[in-house]
Amino acid sequence: MRWNRFRKRRRIIALLAFRNEMRFLPDYFTSVAPMVDGIVALDDGSTDGPAEFVASRPEVLELIRLPNREPHEWNDALNHRRLVEASWNHRPDWLIGLDADERLEIGFRRRADELIDRAQSAGQRAFRVHVREIWDDPLQFRVDGVWGTKSSARLFEARTDHEFHMQPLHCYWAPLNSMVNGDFLQADLLLYHLRMLHSADRDARRLRYETLDPNREQQSIGYAYLTDTAGLTLERLAAGREYQPLPSSEP
Repeated sequence: MRWNRFRKRRRIIALLAFRNEMRFLPDYFTSVAPMVDGIVALDDGSTDGPAEFVASRPEVLELIRLPNREPHEWNDALNHRRLVEASWNHRPDWLIGLDADERLEIGFRRRADELIDRAQSAGQRAFRVHVREIWDDPLQFRVDGVWGTKSSARLFEARTDHEFHMQPLHCYWAPLNSMVNGDFLQADLLLYHLRMLHSADRDARRLRYETLDPNREQQSIGYAYLTDTAGLTLERLAAGREYQPLPSSEP
């Protein structure tokens, strides 16, 4: 099913799953909210109060609250499914999945609308966006090796026959039945990831994933690369394609 296309403005809704992310959430709304037509959010058992903050935001169309449980078990796929299905109540045209520690480039909405206009004429329904891993300075990102080619299937047409990728970690946001020739099309759109900015966060991220996926069943490359600085090469953000607001240089 496709939603009615006769509205003057295309309706793009952001999907957000979070747990204990008050450090990142205020700037998330500053960056993402102006680029979309609403946010559907899911609190996965937070214990430090972000649910109340998110619920107070006028951009939030719906907040799903899961109870805290110990030990906590994170399941990306199930959370994605809950969010996508909840979004259908708000009649989206397209959806974009974005975590609390991610930001959109300046001008993202204009570029996305232009892309979608072309895509719909060609019958294209989902796209990868480039992922820039911010490293040591808010205005630079890592480009050597795998870092320079990172992308993620985040922007996709809302469809009620969405075929979900049910891998618990590192799963696709976009529907599998929107692939073209076995993969998602690459868009010239930028997403910035902030949790690699500080070395302490990089260490914590590696430890988290090695704990969740000790046998590398969810990602064959493993997680040691997250803290490996061999061959480190950094580039400055392109002028006019930065993000706002910039985080502090200090953790």
